[in-house]
Amino acid sequence: MDLTYYDKMALSAFTSLEKQSLYQTLCAVMIVDGNRDPREISIINEVNRIMGITTADVEASRRLSEQTMTNCLKNMDTLKKAYVAKFMAQIIIADGVVTKKEELFFNYMHQKLDLPIID
Repeated sequence: MDLTYYDKMALSAFTSLEKQSLYQTLCAVMIVDGNRDPREISIINEVNRIMGITTADVEASRRLSEQTMTNCLKNMDTLKKAYVAKFMAQIIIADGVVTKKEELFFNYMHQKLDLPIID
């Protein structure tokens, strides 16, 4: 993933809880179509690397309730939410097929998390 200086600055501002919530959301995006594609896994691994999501974050993320994750992501600033939407979209298109389930899930999460709309 090509990142600018400003991307790196924005991504470094995520808290541990935000990283954990993002990780679980990306995993949900990956499995919503019933297919764990290696290209989707690769994107999640790359997001983990560039954001500094540690093994401890991954393990802690598994103990978070859906409500905690939703509240965390929903309360983030608009810039952070834009990265959430971007990473979700990258996973959805990684295998070259956008299923109806993926589309519905993305739209549901977009609304639930109040993600920004980019014109």
